[in-house]
Amino acid sequence: MTLFACGKKANPIILPQSSDVVSVDVIDGENTVNSSDKTWIDEVISGLSDSKQTNRESVQDSPHVNDYIRIEINSQTEKTTVFVYKDKGKFYIEQPYNGIYIIDSDLYKMFWELY
Repeated sequence: MTLFACGKKANPIILPQSSDVVSVDVIDGENTVNSSDKTWIDEVISGLSDSKQTNRESVQDSPHVNDYIRIEINSQTEKTTVFVYKDKGKFYIEQPYNGIYIIDSDLYKMFWELY
């Protein structure tokens, strides 16, 4: 007999279109870096869009880890918040109450290198 564990995949990540984004705030505790550079914003949205769904759910306002960066993606009409962190050697983005996704190390480093 073979048993398969079937977990519910995270919902697809919800992001604004890159062309609608006016700025991105990268927040590490009390420190905030704001960018309105379209090339950088395109890289951010592309990298986040390429994230891979996990079977882990997001059930709170922020990740259940000690060290994370909050990313606020600002468009003309709304703000989208996600969190970036490392856990057990893997790199994640968490969108509160929507899902947890795996990202590549280059995107993770791109945010942390701002500090």
